[in-house]
Amino acid sequence: MSDTRETIISVRNLKIGYGENVILQNISFDVRCGEVFVILGGSGSGKSTLLKNMIGLYTPLEGEIWIEGTNLVTAEGKDRRDLLRKFGVAYQSGALFGSITVLENVRLPLDELTPLPGPLKELTALAKLKLVGLGSSAEKMPSELSGGMQKRAAIARAMALDPRILFLDEPSAGLDPVTSADLDLLITELAHQFGITFVVVTHELASIYKIADRVIMLDRQTGTIVAEGQPAELRDRSADPWVHRFFNREPDATAAGLHL
Repeated sequence: MSDTRETIISVRNLKIGYGENVILQNISFDVRCGEVFVILGGSGSGKSTLLKNMIGLYTPLEGEIWIEGTNLVTAEGKDRRDLLRKFGVAYQSGALFGSITVLENVRLPLDELTPLPGPLKELTALAKLKLVGLGSSAEKMPSELSGGMQKRAAIARAMALDPRILFLDEPSAGLDPVTSADLDLLITELAHQFGITFVVVTHELASIYKIADRVIMLDRQTGTIVAEGQPAELRDRSADPWVHRFFNREPDATAAGLHL
């Protein structure tokens, strides 16, 4: 059955890289409202670079990135500022400020970007922490949190302004399997209960099968998208040998191994 949800992000004919070094080209895809959309690929395939272009940290060499009807690539001034407030970002490291409490970290976007009175900012930040299961850790310093708790705090901060879209860069990196599974559950619950659209960069197969509604797979050799669809379908039905090996975690028979 086809998915009739409206498109919230539309990437068209994107070409990205650094100067003369082109990493990805001819990249086009849509992200639908409320889905968990995963960008994956092997090491060096350009996953994080694509994400950084999609959140406006880098400017693409060519192409368009439409978010809720506005082209991020060409938006300027107030239009660009308004667009950037429509999404939140949680980075791989968590990127929490170590000199302030967890609550103060989550409150930062509210302090910087809203005229809300202090007590309301405090209540809003605490509500976000409770959503991710960290209500009792509000007054702790980031160094007192485990790796998984830091990732949750980063998601809470990304949600501070109630964005419709959250971008997550390698959320499961460095986590043990149980903590990673707990984070996967949080992502799917936030998507289903609040209609938040997630764009997630990861190469963790276990997480991909748990959270992803759809995926695109980037290929380092061609610099293009080599697969798009539901993870289980790509695992079971892809005719592309590289895609099949990736999703089934199979070794490359032509790669160098042990020679005894």
